[in-house]
Amino acid sequence: MRFNRNKRYTYYSSYSSSRRQRVRWDRIAIIAGAIVVVVGVVIWFNLSRIKLMFKGYSFGQQNDILSLDSQQVSEILSHDKMTHIQDWIKTSQNVKFYDEYEEYYTIHDDLKVKVVVSTVDKIFSNQASKLTSLGYSDDEIWKVLETASIDDLDYLIAKQYTYDQIKPYMQVKGFAFQDMEKYMKVYAQKQNYNYAVLSTTYPFIISENKVTRSYTIQNPDDILTLVKKGFQLADTYVPKDLVQPNIPVAPDCDNSKMRKEAAKALEEMAKEAKNLGYELAINSAYRSYADQKKTYDDYFKKYDAITAASLVALPGASEHQTGLSVDLTSTSVIQKKAKGDVAVFGDSEEGKWVEKNAYRFGFVLRFPLDKSNITGIRNEPWHFRYVGKEAAKKMHENNWLLEEYCLYEGIIPQIKENK
Repeated sequence: MRFNRNKRYTYYSSYSSSRRQRVRWDRIAIIAGAIVVVVGVVIWFNLSRIKLMFKGYSFGQQNDILSLDSQQVSEILSHDKMTHIQDWIKTSQNVKFYDEYEEYYTIHDDLKVKVVVSTVDKIFSNQASKLTSLGYSDDEIWKVLETASIDDLDYLIAKQYTYDQIKPYMQVKGFAFQDMEKYMKVYAQKQNYNYAVLSTTYPFIISENKVTRSYTIQNPDDILTLVKKGFQLADTYVPKDLVQPNIPVAPDCDNSKMRKEAAKALEEMAKEAKNLGYELAINSAYRSYADQKKTYDDYFKKYDAITAASLVALPGASEHQTGLSVDLTSTSVIQKKAKGDVAVFGDSEEGKWVEKNAYRFGFVLRFPLDKSNITGIRNEPWHFRYVGKEAAKKMHENNWLLEEYCLYEGIIPQIKENK
């Protein structure tokens, strides 16, 4: 029998290859296991860094956080990423408040870091728990903290005011925590949260109250802007859309322009009046700040200070500067005056019709005699202010002046306090 050398070689080669393959996989398994162990160890010792990295902290922030003890690091990891974490680490050791620092700074980013830290420490080491005992939820406490100071919180706690009690007042522009007692007294009479807050914060809206602070109006183009002593227009303000209404003008009137929307409404009212046999005319409309100052100075030369102040508005406090007000007259009144007769628009048939119907066109009688304590002006039966049809209708239905409408509806100008 002949020996097959090729077959033997093939068998040996196959066996050798299989052995080498088995040995190779064994080595790979050992190496892979070693790598897993090493990686596991690395991850174990760097787990906190990895968690911080996944939260979005930079390498520098990670280093500062990891310089703290493990309990402090765990506290930080229990919260979302804090953008200003390095500020809190540098300023305070009170890690349990870091998240509160961050949230407070988010709503008060104009404060310095040290002020944020000291304020939050006082609030959350004492006052927050007392508010919680009064029934405030975490969300309600943070809602209060949007505007409340340390003293405000002390006031709420001392007076035992619940969130449900203060919430409806907080929603009114001009709200101040430490006026809550005053608000409640006004509310007991008026049953209106807007009125309670605004009449307390800006008492001069009712003109019998003294003006102790004055403000410059920042949105003078708004047709509902309340203009009076205390809420005043800048001396540079001039309406951009002044036009000449297409109705008659009194012979001695040299300021008959109005804002476009008001002029159109006046034309509509004059047209309906003419169909009834009444011919309305403009006696005075837009007045610049300079014109109002001249008028004001002239009145003070003629009358004593108290009388003059009740007859003419301060420069900047006149509605005529808005381009929304008009002093009306009529051809019949003009003709009577030309003959030397005494004639007042409010006493004329045209005046009575306008007073009764002006609201349908968006105008209101601005200074009636029986409410001069509110307006600060004695009586101007010829002075009408454009406020738009919707507001005029509501004022007519409730027998409100513009001041009362603003108080009940919670509408005041955007303002900046004069220093």
